[in-house]
Amino acid sequence: MALSEKQLMVIQFIQKSDDKQITKKQAMGLIDTHYYNGSKHVGDCLSRMVNAGLLERIKNGVFIIGKGKTAIIEENKNQPSLF
Repeated sequence: MALSEKQLMVIQFIQKSDDKQITKKQAMGLIDTHYYNGSKHVGDCLSRMVNAGLLERIKNGVFIIGKGKTAIIEENKNQPSLF
């Protein structure tokens, strides 16, 4: 399973941040590409990442990297982008 572009941006943001977490508000500034109802779309993306084990929800709107899917995150480091 390859990570989508938005999922990869969220994971990279968490890895680079000092507190190793991301809030829904930060994610909206990072991956919101919808002009209408962006909060729902970002929330859906974060929820899919939680269901896949990529993220863990600490509390409402705060996420950290999950413990079960480190192989997927490491997989894309050497994969070149086509576009």
